[in-house]
Amino acid sequence: MDPQEALLQRDTDVLRPSDYNYAISFIGTTMEVDSKFAQSILSINTIAEELGREFEIVVSHRPAEDSMHPFMRQLRKSCPNLVLLESNIESYGQGKSISFNYSTGKFVVPFDTEIVYPIAYSDVLHDFLKFKLKRLYYSELSIVSREVIEEVGGWRNLSNGEDIDLFSRISINYGVFACPTNLIPGDDRLKRELVSIREFPFGENHPFSESYRHLKDLIISCNHSINDLRTLMNILKETEGRSGSLLFMLSFFGSKLSHIKPMAYNRNNYIILMESVLESIILKEYLKMTDVSEYMTWNIDKAHIRFLAQKSKLFREMKDSTIALLKDQM
Repeated sequence: MDPQEALLQRDTDVLRPSDYNYAISFIGTTMEVDSKFAQSILSINTIAEELGREFEIVVSHRPAEDSMHPFMRQLRKSCPNLVLLESNIESYGQGKSISFNYSTGKFVVPFDTEIVYPIAYSDVLHDFLKFKLKRLYYSELSIVSREVIEEVGGWRNLSNGEDIDLFSRISINYGVFACPTNLIPGDDRLKRELVSIREFPFGENHPFSESYRHLKDLIISCNHSINDLRTLMNILKETEGRSGSLLFMLSFFGSKLSHIKPMAYNRNNYIILMESVLESIILKEYLKMTDVSEYMTWNIDKAHIRFLAQKSKLFREMKDSTIALLKDQM
C-alpha cells in the first residue's frame, strides 16, 4: 500500500458537527503601535462582527509613545471589544502568552498584527466552527480550543517561530485540520507563511544581534539539527549566493546555551507541522469547508519547499500531490 492510499483509508468521521456557540478570543502582540497595526485590528474586528458570536480582541504591546495615545483611544472607540495590554514585552511569544492568559474565549484565534485580513476569513472561521474537533484548525487565521493550548503548554518566550513551537506540539498530540487559502492579497500573502517565521533565516536590513536572536529562537522552535542548518545554508548559497554561515553557527551554539530548550520529537518540529498539514490536504478534509474550499491554496516560500523536499520523506513520497498544490511556487 502506498502512502497516499494509507492516508485515504484513515477514518475522518471524527469531524462531527457542532452546535455550540462558543465565544472567541482573537489574540495578538505588537512591538510597535502604528497605522498598519490599526488596519489589522480593524480588519479583525470586522471579521469578528461578521461571525455573529461573542468575541474579544486582546493585544499586548510595548509602551507606546505619548503621541500615539489619542490614536489608541480612537481605536478602542472604534472597536469596543478591543483590550490593549501594555507590557515590557521581550518577544512575540511572550506577548502572545500575555494576551492568551488575559483572554477568556473558548476558542482562540492568534493573528498577525502586521496583516490586514479580508472579511472572507469570517467564512473560514465559521466553517471551522461547524465541527466539534480537538485539533488545530490551520489557515491564515488558525483557530484552536483554549483547552488544547493549555494542555500542550501555550506560547513560550521566543522571538521567532513561536507558533511553530506551539503548533507542532498540537500536531503531534492532536493533529491538524487544514484549509490554507489564497484570500490574502499582495505582499501579505507569504508573510509569516501562516506561522511565525520572521526574516527566515537571514535578514540584511537588521542588526546582527537581532538576526542572531531571531535565528537562535527559530532553531529552538524548530529543533533544527546541525544537518538541518547545513541544508538551509546550502539552499541560501544556491538561491542568494551567500551562506550566512557565521550567523548560522553562532545561532546554533547560542540555542544550546539558551535556558529555553527545544520540544524534541522524532523529527524537526517544522516538518512535523508541515507534514500534518499535508496529510490533511491529501485527505481533502478542506472539502468539508463548504463556504471556502474553492479558495484552498498552500503558499510556501521556495526555500522552505526545497528544505521540505530534502528533509521530509512524506513530501518526497507525495511528490505528485505536492507539485499539484505548489505548482506556481516550484
